Amino acid sequence: MFHPHRRTILIAAAASIIAAPVFAAYPDRPIKLVVPYGGGGMGSAFGAMVAEVLAAELKGQAYADYKPGANAAIGTELVAKAPPDGYTLLMATTSSMAINPAFYPELKYDPVKDFTPVGIVWISRNVLYASKAKTVKELVEMGKKKPLTYGSAGAGTLAHLSSEMLVRDAGIKAVHLPFKGQGAVMTEVASGRLDFAFTDPTGMGMATSGRVNALAVTGKDRMKSAPNVPTMAEAGYPNVGTASWIAIFAPANTPKDVVEKISNALSKGFSSAAMKTKVAATGAEVAPDMSPQTLDKELKVELARWKKFQQDTKMTIGQ
Repeated sequence: MFHPHRRTILIAAAASIIAAPVFAAYPDRPIKLVVPYGGGGMGSAFGAMVAEVLAAELKGQAYADYKPGANAAIGTELVAKAPPDGYTLLMATTSSMAINPAFYPELKYDPVKDFTPVGIVWISRNVLYASKAKTVKELVEMGKKKPLTYGSAGAGTLAHLSSEMLVRDAGIKAVHLPFKGQGAVMTEVASGRLDFAFTDPTGMGMATSGRVNALAVTGKDRMKSAPNVPTMAEAGYPNVGTASWIAIFAPANTPKDVVEKISNALSKGFSSAAMKTKVAATGAEVAPDMSPQTLDKELKVELARWKKFQQDTKMTIGQ
């Protein structure tokens, strides 16, 4: 005897079989990692290494797509509007996801509502480089005599705010000149057209070759890759700068199983001694926990921190 409900069950079962492999086969086409920064800095190294790890661990193809501009807002907005299928990912930093919202009320993306956390991949800091000064004390003494010039990869970046913290704490005057990428900033420091700049540790090669001077590093301790460079605290400015994270986000509503697959791939790929050595060469460190849950918590902490900083200092991007 034919039972109508049996036909319904069979149809539902067939549908589930057809639907199941949609994400089980992930990835079945190239994964794009949007890097919202220009070349010549940590973004280049991060983009290349993450693409390498994802391709190897997920047995597919992955590549970095560089979309710099507007303090990372251009590339970040592109990912916010991308399909939530795991094929468009975002390189995100403390600056783009926590500082931007505090200083740009007109921002066209919401770091919480528009994205799904995947994981913190690297921990990095900024190094204070100078063209002429050889110590922080010497740089401040120069600033007491005349206004200095400094650059960053954009107004509102952590590098920009670290510079402003130094200027305020030291009681000196300086003019900020924004650039599209850290490579351009370092070129200007090396030429002497900029007196100083905070940028990531990838500039240490120029310091080693004598083209610029590395004065100090942000964060609680010295970098393992540059143990002779003191911290800002050791140089007398404990409140200047901070360590920051570099993470991966996906568009909001990306399936949980896809997010976990990416997070696990990153964790496994960056756990190898060879990859840790490559990361250390950039001055960064592999994050100890790459889970989506940890990134979600850290994002909320940093959002609250920088909102309070802006409210307490009344600092505006125009400064």
